[in-house]
Amino acid sequence: MTRRTAERTVERTAWGALGILLLAWTVFEAVEHAGLTAPLAVLGLLVPWTDALAPGRPVVRRALQRVWTPLAVMVVCSLVPGPADDTAAPFTFGMAWLTHLALRRALGRAPR
Repeated sequence: MTRRTAERTVERTAWGALGILLLAWTVFEAVEHAGLTAPLAVLGLLVPWTDALAPGRPVVRRALQRVWTPLAVMVVCSLVPGPADDTAAPFTFGMAWLTHLALRRALGRAPR
């Protein structure tokens, strides 16, 4: 095994472990908070597949495939003051989106 292949294997394993952790956390949040949290979690898992439907320039498409976009959604929801039930649904949406991206990278389908 070459060094580059070993690095890819480690990277994909790390993405897979993160994806599994995020998936478990997403399911936990969806079950705990109920309401719109479960539908938004499912929608979050589907968002990266909508990049082909995204209007405009490739910038929009790339933004849907980058890890920073759903991470920003999660951070903003975490910083909003108030009860956790108000921000649980959008936070779970971002986490499900990030789950999809992590599992996609674990399978070797990262954007180029």
